[in-house]
Amino acid sequence: MTPEEKVLILGSLFHDIGKFVQRGKPTCERENHQLLSSGFVNKLFNNERLAIIVYNHHSSDLQVSDLKGVNRILAEILCESDNLASMERNPDPDVKNQQPLESIFTAINFGKNNTSLLFQPITEMSETNYSFPEKSFDSINLEDHYSKWWNEFESEIGKVDTNELETLIFLLKKYLWCIPSSSYKTRSDVSLYEHSKLTAAFAICMFHFLVEKNESVEKINDFANREEERYLLFLADITGIQKYIYNIGHKGASKALKGRSFFLQQILDNIAYWLLDIKFKLPITNLIYSSGGKFYILAPNTKEIKLKILEAQKEIELKFLEEYKGDLGIVTGFIPLTGNDFMYVKEKREHLISKKWDELNKIVEINKKKKLNSNWKYELFEPHNTDGEWIKCSSTGLDLVRKYQLDDTTNFISSQEKIGEAKFIKISLSGTVLYQNANDDYSPVENSYLSAEQFNSQKLGYELKKGNTTLVQRSYLKGYSILNINSFELVDNLELESNGELMQRHFLINNLDLNLLKGKSQKGFKFYGGNWYLAEFSEVLKRGLGIERLGVLRLDVDNLGLIFKEGLGNKATFGRVVQLSSMLDFFFSCYINRLENLRWDVKEGVNEKSGKSLKELMQIVYSGGDDVFIVGHWSVLPDLAIWMTERFKEYTCGNPNFSISAGIYLFDDKFPIYKAAIEAGEYERIAKQKARENKDAKKNAICFLDKKTPVSWNDFKVIGDIVKNIYQWIEVGKEIEGENKKISKAFLNRLYEIYNEYVDGKYQNWAKWRWRAAYSLNRLGRQYKSFEKEIQHLAFDLFSNSKTEQEFIKLLFIIAQWTDLLTRKEKENDK
Repeated sequence: MTPEEKVLILGSLFHDIGKFVQRGKPTCERENHQLLSSGFVNKLFNNERLAIIVYNHHSSDLQVSDLKGVNRILAEILCESDNLASMERNPDPDVKNQQPLESIFTAINFGKNNTSLLFQPITEMSETNYSFPEKSFDSINLEDHYSKWWNEFESEIGKVDTNELETLIFLLKKYLWCIPSSSYKTRSDVSLYEHSKLTAAFAICMFHFLVEKNESVEKINDFANREEERYLLFLADITGIQKYIYNIGHKGASKALKGRSFFLQQILDNIAYWLLDIKFKLPITNLIYSSGGKFYILAPNTKEIKLKILEAQKEIELKFLEEYKGDLGIVTGFIPLTGNDFMYVKEKREHLISKKWDELNKIVEINKKKKLNSNWKYELFEPHNTDGEWIKCSSTGLDLVRKYQLDDTTNFISSQEKIGEAKFIKISLSGTVLYQNANDDYSPVENSYLSAEQFNSQKLGYELKKGNTTLVQRSYLKGYSILNINSFELVDNLELESNGELMQRHFLINNLDLNLLKGKSQKGFKFYGGNWYLAEFSEVLKRGLGIERLGVLRLDVDNLGLIFKEGLGNKATFGRVVQLSSMLDFFFSCYINRLENLRWDVKEGVNEKSGKSLKELMQIVYSGGDDVFIVGHWSVLPDLAIWMTERFKEYTCGNPNFSISAGIYLFDDKFPIYKAAIEAGEYERIAKQKARENKDAKKNAICFLDKKTPVSWNDFKVIGDIVKNIYQWIEVGKEIEGENKKISKAFLNRLYEIYNEYVDGKYQNWAKWRWRAAYSLNRLGRQYKSFEKEIQHLAFDLFSNSKTEQEFIKLLFIIAQWTDLLTRKEKENDK
């Protein structure tokens, strides 16, 4: 990185830091934010050029300045980049005083009712201390909060090595994520962090483009030309995620699932960093977004970058093919952008960037149909010898090597020291073992074979179990190799030794206290959904309630493509698109970790105080972007799904344009995980695509137990409450005159009969089930006198449909089945 580039990046990141200072002071004491920003960077970096360009980052200041030469050029680039990153700002005469950051979720509307305006409080970006958006704020308290927040920031940044650019970036993210990029005379729903980061991304792209065009820094001109295609938006999408994660055996499945999920996210990050560091020579500010199996990079539209894209695409595509034999792959695409593409077009009354974003995603979808296009050769489709008996992976069943070749091959390792070089591993309890802990709950089979990938997945899962709190990412190979381009290691070491010129990044996992990290490295933090360990599934089966079954819960956000394409309407600026992406990812990669400290009780559901610890009953296998995959005891998953939808609704400000659909599938511990994942995905698909009876509504639903009947979240909560009531009648009962009264489980048989009579008579005698149900429920009420009122209320719900969107009778099978499974005893399970 040249001195000019470093100054430009730092200037972009800190050009508006003075606004942070301003907001903690009364109006009468506030100074010009450019002056405050310039003074701060001069004190922090002791760099006169940096202070000068920061002070002159507005065109009005540049016009009256006497800046010349390189200083003038850098200030002009910063000024134009700041303008491009500020396209969402519009004057609002109603804004008299400063206000907090508006939640980006209130800006989304693609045809449903809009939500009221809510504000994001100043709060820590963590699952335990995060505060949901609020309707109102107090200006005086706001100033006080800003002042305290600034003091914390100033104290922490004073301890940072200013040569660690990425450490500075993560520190800015920690404090600026909840601060509006503007708050006087304008409203802002883009954070100061995202604005500053985008400014830096634009600035370095413009700099590279103009240097190539003009052949030297000194000749750069024509800064504000927005007709030129100066930028490239690059997208990389990992394919085959589901097949990769779930193709495992049952031995060590819990660890392997966790390890594979974590490894998959690291593949994404490591490839992105490899492209930025090695191929594109760009800072991490240009990594616009990375989660959910894809990442976006803003790059300069130069000949060199386009050549590097083609080169990298071919190279990494081949590496995936060699390493994963097509199970995992990567598809890329890019689209050129002009400055005008980030602007509001008055004639069309729209911003173009959301269309460009959607167009890029369509390009990548088309490219998915042309996989291996860069490495096409007929040899890929030639037959291969299949003679001889194969040694198979004991966990996945994949072929490893022909048995007759075993003694001659160098592709397997039987000693602990060189596992990283192996294609597969022979397990020897006296030599190569998975874990050193004698009390571990998984015992490997002597003289069995594991693929190196499966071995490392379980080993990585075990390291997660041990609670290793930091991740080291390297540009040289040590630890877990990522396609031989980068590597990473999970450690509990907070201090790293210097490695000279070699790139080394050190991340805290789900912890924002960067002061904990010591040594020479670029420091940061990573959000990771579900950073706790679940026991082996055989143990989990015994911890839940009712029948001993596992369950898979899959859920994701509905209409995500439409949200990004049309949800922002004429408010769709680049800053808002990035802000929306980041905030969605925060919920699924960080806030979801609240579950670690919550509990579950059959009556109270997911709560903070009563019942069993959730982390002993379920495990987040994957969470990020906009979707979640959870494995656990089936009994907790319905309440867990309800908790997540309620929190997501609160997080997205009650905006009806946001919703979640989910599917839950039950299975025993002998059933293959990948098949359970596929089935849960099918249940989720039904929840999204099948219109609910008597309603045009689709999506915003869950499919559970009855594949034919997706249920709205309102109806699901209603029937969930009924299930819990009936469970109490059967299992707990009530004390009457010193005697405990309960209802027999035969009550459930009658509910099944009522539902079946409804189904059988649906097209014949529609009314028959009604009078028979009325008669039998009335009789049951007299039989169980202690519960007569409760049974009458259930009968009323059955005939009135006053609480549910669908006819209540259509939901009766789910109620009976759900309660039946909750009340199954171990002896019943054995039959």
